[in-house]
Amino acid sequence: MSEAQPTPRFRQHAAKMGELVARQILEDIVEQGLSAGAALPTEAQMVQAYGVSRGTLREALRILEINGLVRVRPGRGGGPIVGSVDPHTFGRMMALFMQMGRTRFGELVEARVIMEPLMARLAAERRDAAHLRELAESMREHATLEERDEASYLAVMQRFHGVVAGLSGNGVLDLFGRALKEIYTERVVAAERRPERWEDVRREHQAVAAAIADGDGVAAETLMRAHMVALADHLERDYAGLRDEVIGWW
Repeated sequence: MSEAQPTPRFRQHAAKMGELVARQILEDIVEQGLSAGAALPTEAQMVQAYGVSRGTLREALRILEINGLVRVRPGRGGGPIVGSVDPHTFGRMMALFMQMGRTRFGELVEARVIMEPLMARLAAERRDAAHLRELAESMREHATLEERDEASYLAVMQRFHGVVAGLSGNGVLDLFGRALKEIYTERVVAAERRPERWEDVRREHQAVAAAIADGDGVAAETLMRAHMVALADHLERDYAGLRDEVIGWW
């Protein structure tokens, strides 16, 4: 009886050599546990290690650089370094596909209304210490806000949603949740002004944070859903034209 063939790690399809090398570089980064900012081998070393031409290697690095997974520092002492899993960069890529798919802004808001309450619940149930510290820092920012400081208000409120959208402990949900928040922020915040219910928003955020800190998943989900529905209502009332606007790449 012949030996069983190993299950392929990737779906088999035709790929350019540059894509294959990019895949191998990324696999090596993950397997070696390299963190953001870590230096990668020099171009000459990688050409030798992967057995490809300089042109192919540069194509591979360019693929990774476009997606924010590698950065190439120019000049003497420069070279490729490891990038980060950045929700802003991922959000830009998502927006590109959303625009091509003619996805409406209202659909993005609906997705956030569905996802963020669930993520608040998971955050409360899992109570990751690092995540709770991140949430506590966001609450300290809320406490020091000046009512008339419009720019700071918008920044702090959006950071809170970015924090909660990344607290579920599920890497897929966290990345998608934060990326959706980035797309929303990129389009809305430039035109947004401090709402009349400024104090209400701050209290709602504090209530959600308290429920998460207490480990009360049901309350965290309920409170966050009510808050997100209010946000959607605010958008519908004050920015009605956005609902049917196709999401644009930025």
